[in-house]
Amino acid sequence: GASTMHPLTLAIVAPCALGYAVRSPIRGTASVPVDLQRRVLCRASAVLLQEGAGDDVIGDGGVGEVRWISIDVTAGEQEPSGDDRSSVMPLFPLGAAYLPHTSPVINIFEPRYRAMYNDILFNGARRFMVTNVDSETGDLAEVGVVLYLDTLKEVSEQTQDRVKYIGQHRVIDRVRLKKVLNPSVVATRKTYLKAEVEVLQDTDLPTKAPGTKESEGSEDSAADAAPESAELIQEQEAANALFVSLVDMQKQLNEEPRFTDAVKGSLSFSRGTGPDDQGLWGVIGLWQQFLEQRAAVLGNKMQREVQSGLAAFLKANPKRNELVNARGEIRLEDLPPELIAEIQGIQGRYREQLEDLDGEPGSLRFQALLQSESHRERLRLFTGWLKREQARLTARATLQKMFSKDEPGM
Repeated sequence: GASTMHPLTLAIVAPCALGYAVRSPIRGTASVPVDLQRRVLCRASAVLLQEGAGDDVIGDGGVGEVRWISIDVTAGEQEPSGDDRSSVMPLFPLGAAYLPHTSPVINIFEPRYRAMYNDILFNGARRFMVTNVDSETGDLAEVGVVLYLDTLKEVSEQTQDRVKYIGQHRVIDRVRLKKVLNPSVVATRKTYLKAEVEVLQDTDLPTKAPGTKESEGSEDSAADAAPESAELIQEQEAANALFVSLVDMQKQLNEEPRFTDAVKGSLSFSRGTGPDDQGLWGVIGLWQQFLEQRAAVLGNKMQREVQSGLAAFLKANPKRNELVNARGEIRLEDLPPELIAEIQGIQGRYREQLEDLDGEPGSLRFQALLQSESHRERLRLFTGWLKREQARLTARATLQKMFSKDEPGM
């Protein structure tokens, strides 16, 4: 009922190169090349980046601890618990883990979600829960976020009613899904889901000093009222130093894409106090952008290789040009088996490269961070990711030294 995927350009029935609009401070942003002669229709039967692909190979990273909720579609309507700490709001399952302080844009086209937006505008709430979905079981992630609708643009006329609205949102809270109130809707799809949710707060919020006035709002504002422990501050500083060292290693190895030196002075691994002081969540968001850009670079390389093979095939078989439709598209199933096998081999090779890079931006590891119970837990999980990247760069540096010694004149 909604489109939140990054723009897809090109590809051959299975893989699609991903074009990400990534802001600085990441060097080497990739633009998706345009084939001026022909392009291959992307119908996405097997995407290059598959949710969870390689997590069991590259290390768990918290994925095994992700908590899911199964929905009994045969159950009747449920009543809210009446707990003062809970609230009821629409539930929008999407295959993504949105991070705090981000600003998601969602395209709305399915009738039930058109109705949901009409309802949240009419009642003035302007908010709903978004949670991840297990692509295999359909289970919902226990922890998601609350999106607040800032602006909604009607685009029916421009899109021939394929898309009704384009909504700009803010992530304003992390929440735990307590229960789905109308579970049968999962099967009937007649309307949108409604859920009882509870705001998720860190269990390691620092204790306020005696006489300190309580802060109102979320866990971020509460964190502003008391200092963190010396031990936690030390861990934050160590993580910051590790990140800075990765930026230096990327530069030395001429990695593309890579962080610029400017990022080193803007990092904060603190708990954060809100959108203007995002702390660790801001760094995690920056890392997700980096992974998106790295995936785009690989996707572009794959695209060029696939298109090169296809161009060679068409040149050697002029009569095959009749396979190209008026829009310059070719369906994968219309190609000969040997070329299909070659394309699938290219897909597999690039997928393995992405897994080796520990580089999937949609990994469930971000869901593991989202459900973390404490700032320290998040910090340690993310530090583990940085250490794996450090190990990869160290191995690459070692290989470069070995090959440079073998060069003539060395």
